[in-house]
Amino acid sequence: MARTRSAEYDNIHDTILERAASVFAQRGYAATSIGDIAEACECSKSRLYHYFTSKEAILSDMLTSHVESLLMKCRQTLYGYQDPEERFRQLTRLFLDVYSVSRDQHVALLTCAEFLAPETRKVLVAKQRELIAYVRDILLQLRPDLAHSSTAHVDTMLFFGMINWTYTWYHADGAVTPNELADRTVDLFVKGYANAPAPANGGTPHAKPDGRHAARHEGRSGKE
Repeated sequence: MARTRSAEYDNIHDTILERAASVFAQRGYAATSIGDIAEACECSKSRLYHYFTSKEAILSDMLTSHVESLLMKCRQTLYGYQDPEERFRQLTRLFLDVYSVSRDQHVALLTCAEFLAPETRKVLVAKQRELIAYVRDILLQLRPDLAHSSTAHVDTMLFFGMINWTYTWYHADGAVTPNELADRTVDLFVKGYANAPAPANGGTPHAKPDGRHAARHEGRSGKE
């Protein structure tokens, strides 16, 4: 007869992921041991192994859950808006809001994904590419004249470059809220974007179109 789960299993599982994310974000994956995670969770290593088979399993579950949740919220957000600029604004608000709430998961995604097994990483990158595609499609709605150049990809990655690394300087409890930061980002990006000419050579990108460059996010204004 199969062993039944404890009523608190899911809560404990999620708590482990949350606290492990904090440790990974602070120390990095390589410098973090199962013992460090167990200490952060205030439990024994044997109890930790009851929920996860390895440190990599914790990282895999954490990053996959984070990106899948972001994808689901993206779809829900985009469904409610038709105007391209408003869709872009709401999507940017979503990104920065999620990143401010899930800072540790975001930092882990940026800095630890390379330690995943190749197949797991491949699946994660595919999900990240979906996020990239959502933004690229909106930008092409704003600038349909760029549809036949690679400039749209470059511009999409520039956008993610604007928001992905805000965690290094921005705090959501500072003078600027995540929504205000999102609106500022959209205003700066769109107003410049609407008037920027396409590169004469068609804008061949140097960045490879892979999700590793994209799923990277959060906040800190008014404080250092």
